[in-house]
Amino acid sequence: MDAEDLREVDWRIIDTLRDGRNNAPNIAEELDYSRQYIRERLGQLKQADIIVSIGSGIYELDPQEIPSES
Repeated sequence: MDAEDLREVDWRIIDTLRDGRNNAPNIAEELDYSRQYIRERLGQLKQADIIVSIGSGIYELDPQEIPSES
């Protein structure tokens, strides 16, 4: 997934995860999106190897895989 493929919400999720590990319910509340939508976006980011699931619904960034913002 290239930077141009990321949605605004994806960048907001990335920024949230820069502060440390988090889960979908917390991210959804912080960003004011539905849990379902955040889970969908987390799935896309995970599939692109930008984030990793460390278990129990917790995600963290893979800093080496974050696309450069253009």
